[in-house]
Amino acid sequence: MASSSLVFQLILAALLVAYAIFLFKSRLQPKYVRRSALAILAAGVALNMYGLYIQGFYEGFLTIFGRALVLSIKMFVYTGEVFEMSVAQNSPYFLDLYYFVFYAAILTSVSAIIMLFGKRAMTMFTLFFRRSKFNHVFIGVSSRAQVIARGIKGEDIAFIEFPSDEDNEQFSVSGLLKGFTNESSKESVAYRHHLAVLRAKRRFGAYDPTDNIFATIGLERLKRLTDSKTAFYILSENTERNLNELMALLSDKDLMKNTIHVCLSREGVARYYKTILKHTGVHFIYPSSMAVVELMKNPAYHPAQLMKPVHTPEGLPTGTVDGAFNAMVIGFGETGQAVAKFLYEFTAAVRPDGSPLPVRIMVNDVRIDSLLGPFSFDNPAMCKSGLMSFSALGTESSEFWKKLSGDIDELSYIAISLNEDAASLDLACTIFMYALKHRRNGLDGLRIVVRKKYTPPHEVKLVEKMNERAGRKVIVCYGEYEKVFTPEMVVSKKKSGINRSATALADKIAKAYSAVSGDTVRLESSSESFHDKNRARMELHQMISRANHVASLPLFVQGADACANVDAGAGVDVGNLSEAALQNLAGMEHLRYQRYLTAHGYSYGPEDDDVFKTNHQICEWSALSDNDRRYHLDMVRAQLSLL
Repeated sequence: MASSSLVFQLILAALLVAYAIFLFKSRLQPKYVRRSALAILAAGVALNMYGLYIQGFYEGFLTIFGRALVLSIKMFVYTGEVFEMSVAQNSPYFLDLYYFVFYAAILTSVSAIIMLFGKRAMTMFTLFFRRSKFNHVFIGVSSRAQVIARGIKGEDIAFIEFPSDEDNEQFSVSGLLKGFTNESSKESVAYRHHLAVLRAKRRFGAYDPTDNIFATIGLERLKRLTDSKTAFYILSENTERNLNELMALLSDKDLMKNTIHVCLSREGVARYYKTILKHTGVHFIYPSSMAVVELMKNPAYHPAQLMKPVHTPEGLPTGTVDGAFNAMVIGFGETGQAVAKFLYEFTAAVRPDGSPLPVRIMVNDVRIDSLLGPFSFDNPAMCKSGLMSFSALGTESSEFWKKLSGDIDELSYIAISLNEDAASLDLACTIFMYALKHRRNGLDGLRIVVRKKYTPPHEVKLVEKMNERAGRKVIVCYGEYEKVFTPEMVVSKKKSGINRSATALADKIAKAYSAVSGDTVRLESSSESFHDKNRARMELHQMISRANHVASLPLFVQGADACANVDAGAGVDVGNLSEAALQNLAGMEHLRYQRYLTAHGYSYGPEDDDVFKTNHQICEWSALSDNDRRYHLDMVRAQLSLL
């Protein structure tokens, strides 16, 4: 009988050990085990077909392949003698290769069984006897939730999923565990039945938690694993049902203490929940506001691109702008309202005489009567500022096109956010063609932004063709950017709980401000008070707003070419800024900050109060104290230092 060399056998033994280590290392990655099983199955089929061939089986290829496949599958579910080809044992190296694949198949099966049952049993055991509380609980698995979870370091995280009504009606292993929930009556509320703990680990890796459903436990048991410091995140598509489940789990007292981040996309539903959960720890997030953050962060989309910075006769920047800014928002749903706030805040600029840049924001929506009421109630000072005007014209009506044709020469920024993506892009292209032919300055000084959740390839090509015809980006499509965070999603009671990727630029501004002024900026609160946490959230929100404003500063100082210089690493020559220019930029920063406060429902008050939403800085620049003026000046210097 021919035998293989000892060296070959040692190599196979080493590979087998390495494979065992690989299975252990990839125990949290089921896809690697599945791929390994397929590779081993293919190798087993090849070896068995070869063995059957030299054994003398000639029933045809399909018959040999079928028998080899059965023999290979038996390797994974070994119940007795698998190898049955005595003649093949005389083939050099065959037997060693065969048993290498055989033992690898057994290792794969054992690993899969342990992954499927053993870990679930261990997780059930550890969850039942667990005493430490979860710091963050994500209800529902979504890509946004996973991104946020990966940014939270050093704190215990749990992913859970509430079962559907159909799941509740079916018999499952969770029914056997119902005793853990302390529920003995069938009349108990159905949504307290059970929930799936998808992931409960200190470190969260870059894989899909839905691949790791470990165990099911009762809601009452979960409640013992949370406390007032636990932050809940409801960011999945089933927001309404998940929020109802959580409200059933938590008492009114808990709702006051816990921080609960809820992503609601439907306006009517959001208004209902905002009413019944007012003055609780629930904070609402809107996908549309996340999408508009993309406009804020990208200098290419910024309204400052369309403003005209003023320079001295020597060519030095003055920190002021000239002209006027006219914008139209078509569609005043959640996205349109977020864009209107964005334009209201980030068109804040001063002219050489110190007066604010004339800004006009025209809002049009056929449902404006029903939309404007809640908006003006939440932001009364913004609606009374004189910067905004409202009309209720359908985009198919002759009145709308008559108004648009009369305003098109003066319009700089057109934001379209209709209910249907196709209708929004079609309207943008129509306006583009009309402006190209009939606008006094053609496409110069015009930007059309379109909210798109999804842009098909043929529509992408259409936009590219039009922008190519214009020689620059006139039509800009933006959508929900999953890696953009709103401050409501990142504030935690622990500093380590604040998502660092979400607040990195805010942290840099805070440090730069400390270096310039010697003062510090508080970004979070350690207090358990809801109002203190809300104040900390507002402070962080303001800092992130300033961080977004950094993108526009080069435009105010050097004009549209500044973006290309900054992107190329050239930066901004702060040394060319005179003290007067810095003062003008500080006045612009105060005006932006004032509009930021107004857009969030604040009004003037001698005392700053984030509960009653009053602030003493909602006033003219001349009415500020020296300390307030110095604060804005130092903040501008800090922002410029980052460029």
